[in-house]
Amino acid sequence: MNYSAMIQNRRSVHAFREKEVSSEAIGQLRSYYEKTCPRLVPEIATELIVLDKDAQPALESSAGYNQFLIGAPHYLLLMSAPHSYAAINAGYMMEDLVLKLTELDIDTCWMTFTDSDKIKKALSLATPLEVAAIVAFGYGEKTARKLRLNILSMSQIDVRAEQQYYAPKKGVHDLVHMGSWSNKSGLDEMMDFYDDMLWQSFYAASLSPSYLNRQPYGFLVQDHSIYLVQQEDAYTDNLDAALDLGIVMLHFSAVASQWAGQVRWELSPAAPDGLPEGLRSAAVYHM
Repeated sequence: MNYSAMIQNRRSVHAFREKEVSSEAIGQLRSYYEKTCPRLVPEIATELIVLDKDAQPALESSAGYNQFLIGAPHYLLLMSAPHSYAAINAGYMMEDLVLKLTELDIDTCWMTFTDSDKIKKALSLATPLEVAAIVAFGYGEKTARKLRLNILSMSQIDVRAEQQYYAPKKGVHDLVHMGSWSNKSGLDEMMDFYDDMLWQSFYAASLSPSYLNRQPYGFLVQDHSIYLVQQEDAYTDNLDAALDLGIVMLHFSAVASQWAGQVRWELSPAAPDGLPEGLRSAAVYHM
């Protein structure tokens, strides 16, 4: 898969046509999940469930986008064994499946939820695994222009039309810090030294979807290591925050691996020097 292209091509849609995805395409997705989909924490047992539109009534009061269920011809449920890293691993894996769907010219939308047991009961799922991530998928409605919704606060909402290029809420220079938090000195020189590999990887990370487009994270480059730093956010709960971290790790590592071989994240590393209060290191990649 050309991750750079798929990350730039992916789009989250909030209105789907009734057209169903072919059984052949769903078969390709299942095969990809079984044979190719990367696992951030391979020892965590997972299961992929594909639902059709008949599942919509059962999901109506249990899942949605910002509490509103998106009607779609199909839904993906990623089930996971209980684990302290289950949600981060699920975000990592499910976003990779989203990019595979993008490669198949199929549109997607991440769903939020708060109660795994309620969903399992509504869908009559008899499994010890827990619901870890949900994505709606199908073919999006055609629109004259794409809008990006940035929720800065519940009273300050920025809606902008996307022009020629996708404009993330936080770009590379907003997300990446050098040596200490908020320091940008040396950032451009470092990226030039690594012959664009890091810029491409950080750019992919900047395009990561996050709950309400909040992007509550950043990167700290320090002593040949790249720390993914989680920031407190009043609008993002623990589950969505963990899914967001998995997604941004997938975007970064998928592109970086195309340049530097397989990239491995170390989860919950010791905190680097210079992190302000309210921030914590979630993962580290040693260059």
